[in-house]
Amino acid sequence: MCKFIIIALMMFVSFANAQTKKTKTTKAEPIEVDSIASDSTKLEIIELKIPRQFLVYSKKAKNKTERVKLCFNLITNDTVLNYCMNDSICRDPEVFKLLFQEKKADTVYVLIYVDAFSKPLTNNPKCESGKETKLFFVRWNTKTNQSIWKQRTISSCMKGITDMTKDPIEDWDKTSPLVLNYYKGGDDFIEITFDPKKVDLGFQSSSENEAK
Repeated sequence: MCKFIIIALMMFVSFANAQTKKTKTTKAEPIEVDSIASDSTKLEIIELKIPRQFLVYSKKAKNKTERVKLCFNLITNDTVLNYCMNDSICRDPEVFKLLFQEKKADTVYVLIYVDAFSKPLTNNPKCESGKETKLFFVRWNTKTNQSIWKQRTISSCMKGITDMTKDPIEDWDKTSPLVLNYYKGGDDFIEITFDPKKVDLGFQSSSENEAK
C-alpha cells in the first residue's frame, strides 16, 4: 500500500512540473531608449521593437564612432514611421507632444513639440542642466513611408535662444494659426507661423535666415 502511495505521489509531481514548463512564457525585449515621456505622464518602457505609439526618445550610441540620436515614432491607422536623426544639442526629451496631424491622400502633415535636456560640449559646462525646445514639421508619405523633416529651435541654452511666444505652445487650439516668437541675440527677433489651414506651407516666416 505504501509503495502505491509513493508511486502515485511521484506521478503527480512529474505531471505538475510538466504543466509548469508548458505555461512558461518569454517576455519580449524592451526597445533601446534612454528616456520616454509624454506631455502628461511618464510612460513605461514598451516591450516592443517598434511600438504602435507616438514617441520621442534618445537612442544611445552602440560604439564610439556613432552619435546619440533623437528618434521619433509616428503612427497612422495602417503605417508606422520610426525615424532617427543626429542632433547636436538635444538629449533625453522630458516633454513631447503631437501638436497637429492631418492626412491628405497619401501625405500626413505632422507638427511635434519637444522640450529636451541640452547635450553640452566640454567647453560649455553652463548648459549641463540646460534645456532645448524645438518644433518639428513633417511631411510623411505613408505609401512610400518616406518623410521630409523641418525643425525650428525656439529656446536653447546651447545656442542662446530665448522663447518669447505669448501663449503656452502646448495649449494651442489646433484651429487658429500658431505664432511663435523667439530671440536669438542682437537685433535678431524671429516670428514664424504654422497655419493648420495651409499645412502644405509648413513653417512660414518673413525671413528664412533663422534656418534651425
